[in-house]
Amino acid sequence: MIGGELLPDKSNNMVHLMYLPLLRDLTRVHRYSWGSACLANLYREMCRATKPNAKAMGGCLTLLQSWAWYRLPFLAPIVNRLPTYPFASR
Repeated sequence: MIGGELLPDKSNNMVHLMYLPLLRDLTRVHRYSWGSACLANLYREMCRATKPNAKAMGGCLTLLQSWAWYRLPFLAPIVNRLPTYPFASR
């Protein structure tokens, strides 16, 4: 969940070891601000992607896509079924 959706890296198949101490006590995990961490990580990855030698971008690209569909509705696909991300399909 952490490495695949919330805080993925460019390869999208690894999880950085710095997140391991956060999972030490699973009873406290629900208290963490995962949304803020996800947004901060996306901002950092977007800054890294602006460098001339960048070839890929990490971060929660689903969040970026949802924002783009909401703010730029002409980019959003037209769906006739229930969407997976209701906020993005508005």
